[in-house]
Amino acid sequence: MTDQEKQQKYQNFLQTEFTVFDLETSGLYPERDEILEIAAIKLKGGEEIGRFEKLIKPLKPVPLEAEKIHGLNEIFLLVNGEHSFAVLNGFLQFAGDSIIVGHNIKEFDWLFILEYCRKNSLALPQNKMIDTLELSRKLLALPSYTLINVAKHFGLEHINAHRAMPDVEFNAKVFLKLMEKMLNK
Repeated sequence: MTDQEKQQKYQNFLQTEFTVFDLETSGLYPERDEILEIAAIKLKGGEEIGRFEKLIKPLKPVPLEAEKIHGLNEIFLLVNGEHSFAVLNGFLQFAGDSIIVGHNIKEFDWLFILEYCRKNSLALPQNKMIDTLELSRKLLALPSYTLINVAKHFGLEHINAHRAMPDVEFNAKVFLKLMEKMLNK
């Protein structure tokens, strides 16, 4: 690739909006489990241009196994959360037509979003996606591609795992490192 082609790719990157997002859920199955928290950071190129962070009121008790992972229980969520329809609609408006980014989103997080859209009779979003799990597998040679291992490869340290916004902030840094690596190829 010529320097001019690299420069054009970089300029395209700087003009593109990305929404890095993460969910906390009550379990692993979109058909029966609930989204409890959604967080997102919108980037234009490498610059943050907005944040979205909401808790959702659950319709049923949060299993203890899930609570142990993220610390969210139904009492806290009922007091501090909002109705799922409003939160999901707000998230979709926030993301707009930006490129959706997340770690393992194609196999987990995005499936919950699609299921919520179906349950609430909302149009299914058609956003393009970048899964940092897939991207890291293409660009790096690591023994494991967990978000923490990919971050360690780039010298990043993760604090406060398993809450949506800290995970999004962390994944945004990893995403930018992966994009830098890809754009410099």
